[in-house]
Amino acid sequence: MPSWPRAVLFDFDGVLVNSEPLHYQAFREVLAKEGIVLTEEQYYRDLIGLDDRGAFRFAYGLHSKVLTPRKFLQLMAEKTLVMRDLVYRRKMTTLPGVGELVRQLWRRIPLAIVSGAMHEEIEVMLEGVALRDCFGTIIGSEDVTAGKPNPQGYLMAMRQISDRLMHEGKIEHALTPADCLVVEDAPTVVHSVVKVGFPTLAVCNTYGPEQLADAKYIVDSLQPAEVRAKVPALGLKE
Repeated sequence: MPSWPRAVLFDFDGVLVNSEPLHYQAFREVLAKEGIVLTEEQYYRDLIGLDDRGAFRFAYGLHSKVLTPRKFLQLMAEKTLVMRDLVYRRKMTTLPGVGELVRQLWRRIPLAIVSGAMHEEIEVMLEGVALRDCFGTIIGSEDVTAGKPNPQGYLMAMRQISDRLMHEGKIEHALTPADCLVVEDAPTVVHSVVKVGFPTLAVCNTYGPEQLADAKYIVDSLQPAEVRAKVPALGLKE
C-alpha cells in the first residue's frame, strides 16, 4: 500500500459508468406517473450531484408537491425496477479508461464507491461491467442520513476502510480525509468534500474544468496515462 493515498473513494454515476442517461430515463418514467414532467435539461442542470432522495424532493418541489417518507420509498422501489430493466436491456459499459484504472489500483489500494444511487442499483451495474469484486466498500443513498452534496457518505466510506485496515494491522492510526483521494464529477460535491479536507480528482465527463476548479487535480478522463500524469503517487503502470 502506498503512503498516499491510503484509499480511493469513487463517485459512481458519470465517473465509472455512463449511467446518467439511464437514471434520467428512470426518473422521468417514475415521475410521469405522478404527473410530473422532468426534462433532460432540468435533470442535468439541477439533479446531478443530488442523491435519489434529494432528486425526488427537488422534482416534487418544482410542482409544489410534498414528498412523504412513505411516498419516497414507493418511488424508489419503482425506480429500482425501471433501472434494473434498463441495465439488462442495454449493455452497460465503463467510461474510457475506468476498467484498466480500477484493476490497476484494487490490489494495492482499498477502493470504495460513494453514490447517490441505491445499493441494489449500484450492485447490478457493477456486476454488469465485471467490477464488483474490486470494491470492498459501497455507500449508497440509503446508508446516509444526509445525501450528496453533503460529504457524509465519503466520511463514512473512509471510516469503514480505516476500521478494516486497523483491524488487519495495516495502519496504526485512523485515516483522515487527507489520507484519501476522492474521484468526482459534480461541482457541488467536489466543493463539499474539499471543504472537509479530501484531496479530489475531478473528471470532466459532465462539467467543464472551470466548474470543477475546487479540485486539486482535474482530468478529461480516467485513462490511466492521463491520471498517472496528474497523480503520480497512485503508482499507475505505463
